[in-house]
Amino acid sequence: MIIPRERLTVRLLLISPAGRLLLMRFEDPANSGGGWCTIGGGVDEGETLEAAAWRELREETGLTEMVLGPKVWMRELDLIVEGEPRRLLEHYFLAHAPHEEVVDHHWTDLERRMVTALRWWTVQEIAASEEVIFPMDLPLRLPAVLAGEIPETPHVLAG
Repeated sequence: MIIPRERLTVRLLLISPAGRLLLMRFEDPANSGGGWCTIGGGVDEGETLEAAAWRELREETGLTEMVLGPKVWMRELDLIVEGEPRRLLEHYFLAHAPHEEVVDHHWTDLERRMVTALRWWTVQEIAASEEVIFPMDLPLRLPAVLAGEIPETPHVLAG
């Protein structure tokens, strides 16, 4: 049995002034083809979760401003990334963007290989979509967070 490499990660529930959530479309043939997910990524050595959230925001959207809110969810996820088994230890933060204009100027090589689109989604579009969207219970949990129902301790999501 191969033991996956653990990777601490941050994910942003980045909400626009129009109340839409930014998702990125990724494709990785070694990981069941891909789907849509929140923006975010790995935490670098010596970096706090909050610092990683700011870095990932700039890398993946070009934005340098946001209101970073509380950590609302956590998830442990085993998957294959470019053929390598990984266990992601995800920390989801609520965040608010100043606008919906995003760019890909700061994407890493990995993002350029795997990310095919960025899109702002309404809660209704997410719930009605037949696309693969991660985390799978996003349509069930997101409305409560957007309504201001912030858990005292982060909820643990299913893989």
